[in-house]
Amino acid sequence: MTTDKALTVYPCSCNGCRNYPTRPAEISHESQIASKAQGYYFSRDTMRFFNSRIADFKAVSITARADSLLVIVSSKRDDLPREYEIVTLCPYGELGREWLKDSDGSPIAHYESLRAARKSARWNCTIAPQVCDCHGCALDREGRI
Repeated sequence: MTTDKALTVYPCSCNGCRNYPTRPAEISHESQIASKAQGYYFSRDTMRFFNSRIADFKAVSITARADSLLVIVSSKRDDLPREYEIVTLCPYGELGREWLKDSDGSPIAHYESLRAARKSARWNCTIAPQVCDCHGCALDREGRI
């Protein structure tokens, strides 16, 4: 007896549509971050080009079912002092940067020291987590289990 299985068709090949979480909370060493992130932001060549490095990272729970990763990235441009920013890696590997107000033309939040970044409300989770608009996070908000 043979049965025909219907093939699931996804509108795109992203991890969110395929319900394939990258599990960023399982990262134990900074060298694992690049393989969990979508795109080239944390690739060795990109970080070298922008004279960037990972200063710190930690997993945070954003919902009862999903974890994200907060990463403090330091960058140095030309003769300017090194600056720090907080990047969020969602459960499906999409990156979110911390904006001063909103992502509509507002500048990205930068800190002048690692200590200042670690004292920020975003790092200490005293402000609401960033809302990710990737397919996986949107489907999870709509009740996908």
